[in-house]
Amino acid sequence: MKKNTDLKTISEKIFAAKTVLLFPHKNPDGDSVGACSALSLALRAAGVECYVYADEAPKYLSFLNMEAFDRSWDKISNPDVCVAIDCNEYQRLQGRAEIFDRGQTRICIDHHEHDQGFGDLYYIDEGAAAACELVYEVIKESGVEITKDIANALYTGIVTDTGSFRYSNTKAETFKMAAELFEIGVDHINIMVNLFNNKNLKKVRCENKAVARAVFFADGKGVISYLTSGEMAAMDAHPQHADEIIDRLRDIEGVEMAAYLEEREDGIKVSMRSKTYSSVLEICQRNGGGGHVKAAGCTIHSTLENAFAIIKEAMETALD
Repeated sequence: MKKNTDLKTISEKIFAAKTVLLFPHKNPDGDSVGACSALSLALRAAGVECYVYADEAPKYLSFLNMEAFDRSWDKISNPDVCVAIDCNEYQRLQGRAEIFDRGQTRICIDHHEHDQGFGDLYYIDEGAAAACELVYEVIKESGVEITKDIANALYTGIVTDTGSFRYSNTKAETFKMAAELFEIGVDHINIMVNLFNNKNLKKVRCENKAVARAVFFADGKGVISYLTSGEMAAMDAHPQHADEIIDRLRDIEGVEMAAYLEEREDGIKVSMRSKTYSSVLEICQRNGGGGHVKAAGCTIHSTLENAFAIIKEAMETALD
């Protein structure tokens, strides 16, 4: 854990402010969107003017209350507090760092492995299963009522970042928190259907193409695949349509470590996962990224061919 304060102090600072801006990481997922949705709703209920400055949230999360999400980025010029959530470094703010730095107090709430803190106040708990676990504690400290909309957002983040409670980051505390949210009245079936049973056809096509060309090695313990920018364009697909490919690769029988590479304008986006004994975090950290022991990522500024070779060699060494 890396922190220079506690969640009670962070809660007091945020809820005492008049204006707050929230910043999820670029290409926001269920945890970052859920955490920002929940905290923004709680802040607004407490009379704080709050907006979430973010990339467009994935369509599959449209069932969440995102009334505070705004992409115009000019609602508050000099915010009292800016909070990076599920995001522990400037580069993950992707073009919003200058706005984040306008905050009189800058705060980071995160659960990813990182060498140092971020902002004026930071609380980074690598043991938390999701950023939503930490935001839940922040809201509870404030005394603001956790409504059904807030509970749905928090539950969504916990479910997505634990893989429906299947990943190794799931702890007894995770189930206790989920149970408390259940008692508030989360719409469990609707959340699960939207997250896992309403897959966009473009997403299916991306997954099929990536799995079909997958390369297996290390006696089937390693698998790596990719999609080019041209292939994505031909399918009229966007990054959110490929965000579950890495899970499909990891889930293949016999696979211990998986990697998915995607060609983008700013480099080759690498997503990695492992199942039981191996770590993908070290590989991603060596290439400028981060994350968790069994779920990590990085961006390699090179050709797709070179990035493929770098990651495959690192995986072979790790699995040897």
